[in-house]
Amino acid sequence: MDIDLSSLLVFRHLALTGSFTETGKRWKISQPAVSLMISRLESEVGLVLLERSSAGTRLTSAGVQFLARSNEVCDAYLTFIDGMRNIGRRMDREVLIGIDRSWFGNLLREELAQSPPPDGITALLCDASENWGEALEATQYDVVVAGRFLRAGLTGGIQEAVIRHERGITIAWNPDFYPFDPLNFSFPEILRTSVLMPDAGVVTGFDSHLKLWCEHAYGMQPANAISFTSETDAATAAGAGLGVFLGPGDAMSRLGELGAGLVHVRTFEFLLPQAFTFGVYCRSDEHSKEVLSMAALIGRLGMKRLASL
Repeated sequence: MDIDLSSLLVFRHLALTGSFTETGKRWKISQPAVSLMISRLESEVGLVLLERSSAGTRLTSAGVQFLARSNEVCDAYLTFIDGMRNIGRRMDREVLIGIDRSWFGNLLREELAQSPPPDGITALLCDASENWGEALEATQYDVVVAGRFLRAGLTGGIQEAVIRHERGITIAWNPDFYPFDPLNFSFPEILRTSVLMPDAGVVTGFDSHLKLWCEHAYGMQPANAISFTSETDAATAAGAGLGVFLGPGDAMSRLGELGAGLVHVRTFEFLLPQAFTFGVYCRSDEHSKEVLSMAALIGRLGMKRLASL
């Protein structure tokens, strides 16, 4: 039996998505090439792994068992690759920094672009994934600069340097479309509208925790919840009357002129005194002087920039 790792990785992605087209895009190969790889894999193992139909694909019973074993191999391989890349960065004195799409993250990108790293260190900037905590522990990043809601993203293997804490949640709406009274505001009222929120790439855990809170506290979910790739996009939609904006902490201070036409309230400040945290993260067992130096530099830049606002 001769099974190559690329076939296992492609199979795993296809099993998760059920789409040959999406799998081809992910691995930058054509749809027929995906189909050929899966056919060769099935021939090699002597099992039918997928049932194909016009509606997509789904795993056979043999495919479910094969996927479980494939995951073990794929995870071990990817962990090995991440580890080797990490070793390569250490040897070249490179530090890979994942930064989220938040307002704070964009500020730090600007600061890092203008502030040279310590002597001999090369800072490599990239976008942080939504599951940046797991990725950081798996050495896919050396440092992460990100915002989190409550304790989302944190694990015992991550250390945090807090740049900023903010209380509660901001709710904002266009009064031309919604008649909410800011002085006698009732949170369940907005659950009957479209709720406009930043996604997990902007602030980890906000959308998921909010939906969980609504279910437990009020026994209901928003009538319609729409996620955006930035707070400004969500606020723009709110200004157009498409729904009610929800953001973590003091979102209005970040929206600037976009918030001028919106009425807003801050809520749950007492219940959530540290609802939104923006910080710098690295592994708890990190010993690299380059990584620790960059994390310290980012923390100083963040504190300095926010103090000037």
